[in-house]
Amino acid sequence: METNLHILVVGKSPGLRAEFDSALQGVGSYRCVTVYAESFRHAEELARNRRPQLICVEMNGDLRGLKEFTIDVSQMLPGTAIAGLYKPDLFESDQSESAFILEGVRARIQDFLRHPLSSTEIRQVLDRIFVQGKTKSSLSPLGHIVSFVSNKGGVGKSTISVNMACLLASRHPGQVLLVDASLQLGVAAVMLDLNPRTTIVDAVREKGRLDETLLRELTVSHPCGLALLAAPGNAAEASEVDEESMYRILNLARRTFTYVVVDTFPMLDSVVMTVLDLSTFTYVVMQGTAPNVIGTAKLLPILEGLGCPVERQRLVLNQNYRNFAGNLTQTEIEERLMREFHYVFPYQKKLLTCANLGEPYVLQATRYFGFGRSAHLLVGEIERLADRSVAAEIDHLAKMINEEPA
Repeated sequence: METNLHILVVGKSPGLRAEFDSALQGVGSYRCVTVYAESFRHAEELARNRRPQLICVEMNGDLRGLKEFTIDVSQMLPGTAIAGLYKPDLFESDQSESAFILEGVRARIQDFLRHPLSSTEIRQVLDRIFVQGKTKSSLSPLGHIVSFVSNKGGVGKSTISVNMACLLASRHPGQVLLVDASLQLGVAAVMLDLNPRTTIVDAVREKGRLDETLLRELTVSHPCGLALLAAPGNAAEASEVDEESMYRILNLARRTFTYVVVDTFPMLDSVVMTVLDLSTFTYVVMQGTAPNVIGTAKLLPILEGLGCPVERQRLVLNQNYRNFAGNLTQTEIEERLMREFHYVFPYQKKLLTCANLGEPYVLQATRYFGFGRSAHLLVGEIERLADRSVAAEIDHLAKMINEEPA
């Protein structure tokens, strides 16, 4: 399942943003997230944090600066494609278009787009780069990010995310990272009975030298094989975690771990939107109470509008309360949402005891019924993401071999 296509546009021509956005509207076969930078320095920082699949850079005559930028980016992001934007009417009298493009090729630019931009040309470039497999990104598959969100607290989102991460880690020790991105109310460390000396704030403060080794050092390990990047210790520290920092941390995390599970704060801010943008699946956790049902009905189309389409959403009903008179049935809730639940977690009183003890209940639960059965089904879906990545890599390598001349 494809996530969003990230594009970095570099240039400071007036109207470039409006022109590029307008052209992208006609490219319906790709779901694009675009960010803009006016200088090479800013662009390099954005590229390091966001790791875009495509960089479109204006060729405005400063070919030396352009070449330095493209070489640095190619070394930093070998799987990222680079396309040049140019205006033929800006060529000098003694300079031909072919000579200009040749200089661009020497600067490691793979494709070219003329101003004014058209949807057709952009689509053709995207097809050449991604459909025909000209990038190297598929040769080094990334880990998968899954997130757990809700529109209110108290629905058991953190309970489910922590338990799912632990079950996944028990099957894949050392390959699973839980990121507690519920920045102001993070409880993952408490639920795991861990006392982390470092948190996600330390990753933000070390963003400039953050790499795979340092990221692992900033996590704390649980006996089940899970690595936890804990939430900040207080709200003041939480304010240091911004959108760009989260992009940097999560993009690095999925290069370090096979699975990255993210627990979020029940509010749609820029940090949560970043998590949604990078998630292969987003699990929307809710209770069966009328206010929560109404709130979730409003949340789902908002998520879709933010670039998290229906096919990447997973509805989770968490019945974290005893049955009572007037309790809404699963069928009634599904009719109101006009969607079916992917997973339903029945009430389990031992969850509260285990939460108080810092012991993930799922590690002792049976897989054949109740909470444990739902947990194993959900984790099984996450595991299949990696299986599909391996299959896609094998297919890609087979195509490359078949395309080689005899």
